[in-house]
Amino acid sequence: MFCSRCRYKGVKMDIVDIISQSNESLMEEYEKISDDLALLGLSDYEARAYIALVAHGVADAETIATTAQIPRTSAYKILDTLEEKGFAHAGHGRPRMYRPEDPAKVGGQIISRLENTFGKLEMIKEILKEQGMPQLIYTITGKDRVLDKISHMLDKATETFMMSTPNMAELRLKLEKKAASAMKRGVQVTILTGHGQKVPKGVDVRRKDGLIATDVIVDSTSALIASPDLENCGFTDNEYLASHLENFLWIAVDSTKRQKP
Repeated sequence: MFCSRCRYKGVKMDIVDIISQSNESLMEEYEKISDDLALLGLSDYEARAYIALVAHGVADAETIATTAQIPRTSAYKILDTLEEKGFAHAGHGRPRMYRPEDPAKVGGQIISRLENTFGKLEMIKEILKEQGMPQLIYTITGKDRVLDKISHMLDKATETFMMSTPNMAELRLKLEKKAASAMKRGVQVTILTGHGQKVPKGVDVRRKDGLIATDVIVDSTSALIASPDLENCGFTDNEYLASHLENFLWIAVDSTKRQKP
């Protein structure tokens, strides 16, 4: 409703103007929401675009660009990425209209997946505890270091490399040549990622939307779990732990159909 009033007055207002004029106390919440969405793997522009979509209900790319204060030239790409990540839906008309996925639904799905992930980790912790085995999990911080670690794991793979990730766009350029080299060595490279995400040529690609963390398993002997923004990860070369994580990843992969890269 507020945007209609703004158009009639000939004034273009962004989301910050609207919130601050409506309720100053909402500004702190707006900033906190933006930060929290970043933890789920959304860029700053994507987080602002989703908030603007929620505010509008339905809007075209130009309106969202104005409201969210993002570059108009990037608006369609940002909104299409939100759709790939399950935060938005696009129509088929001209101009293309977008609507947000219901926040309660998004939140419920994320909570469910996180509970499942941490439940698996807790189970593995208890298994290792019962077996009297050391929990050899190393923490790596910094996106560049995390990407380098994943790249190194692919270089060291001799039989299998499995990866589940919602961030293939950030990983593809880093891994494309290394994936080709691994496949020439006879390594089976399997990637589980969202619809619309480009993957290296020749890999066994499976599609599943709504992924959060990035999981990597190599040769059933080493494993890595990275945060949605790829800024932190846990790595282990404990074969017992890696094989259990691999079993969970295979369940997700087997529930999908193999597709062309």
